[in-house]
This record gives sequence, structure tokens and C-alpha cells, in this order.
Amino acid sequence: MLTISTLRLCALTAAFSGPAVPALADVVWSGDRAHSNVTLSVSQMLVAKIKGTIPIASATVVTADGSTLPLKVDALLDSAAMTTHDPRRDADLRSDKFFDVARFPTITFASERIVATGPDHFAIEGELTMRGVTRALALDGELTGVFADTHGRRHARYVARGRFRRSDYGMVYARGIVGNDVALDIVIEAVN
Repeated sequence: MLTISTLRLCALTAAFSGPAVPALADVVWSGDRAHSNVTLSVSQMLVAKIKGTIPIASATVVTADGSTLPLKVDALLDSAAMTTHDPRRDADLRSDKFFDVARFPTITFASERIVATGPDHFAIEGELTMRGVTRALALDGELTGVFADTHGRRHARYVARGRFRRSDYGMVYARGIVGNDVALDIVIEAVN
């Protein structure tokens, strides 16, 4: 025989155990190599700014279905292909004095936490690995556009900015001539 308290418990259980709402699926976007890169800039002799570009060999951006705010961002940079458009300077930067691309031909970034800071703006906390050294890196990110190409594929363009100290990665050559603070400007055009 069922008591009133048993019936109430059964009614509550049925009310809260209805069909489960499916979780939104994650969407994986791939970086478009032709439209993604990182620009580094550093002061030289405290006056001039030297800029170089490093191609992004691959990038992955993960978003929740229906959203373009990234949940995760990973990138692999081809440091061996960096250029400042000055062959002599490029050779110096690729040498063991700076990026040592013979031993470390790539640079990686992996996000650990991403937080929305406003409409289309977000903060990224992650790890930058360069020259065999991994350090925390904070970036300010922004979604600058979403569009469809002629094949109907969705594109999302993300930009991010941050800074690191080159000495943290063992690049101490020419410290009195080349600044220690390096600015990063990152562009990832991701395709779904």
C-alpha cells in the first residue's frame, strides 16, 4: 500500500527526472594558414621598432555550438619560416642567439582558460612554449568578424595581443641593443 509521502516522492522524482536536455556540441574550427600569422615587434636601440612575422602552421579553435566565443585555442607556429624581410637579420634571428630554429623549429601555444570580457572580447590564459621553455602567457582576444565563403563554409576571424620577455626563453643576446619586451599580434582566421 502506497502512503501519501511515497506518492509525493514519486511525483517529485518524475518532475525532476524528465528527458535530459542534450548538451550543445563543441565545434572545431581549423586555422586558415593563408590568413593566419603572428607579428612580433621589439625595440632596437630604444628607438626603432623591429617587426617580424611568423606563419601559423596549424591552429584549432573550439567553440560551443551556436557561439563564436572560443572555449579553447591551440596554435603551432613555424619559427623556421619567420621573416623581417631582411635576410641578414632573419638569419641572425633564426640562429642560436635568438630562436635557435635548427633545434626548435616550432613554437606552440595552448590555452588553459578563456573568459568573456565583453561582447566579442575575451581573455586567454595559456602556455607558450619556445626554445624548449614553457611559460604562462596572457592574451587579450577579440572576434572581429564571421562570414561565409563562396563554398558556404563559415569563417571566424580572431585577433589577440600579448607580451613576453625574450629572456624568459633564454634569448639574452644583445640585451643592451635589442629590447627584452616582445609584443605579439596574432591573427587566426578559422574555418568551420
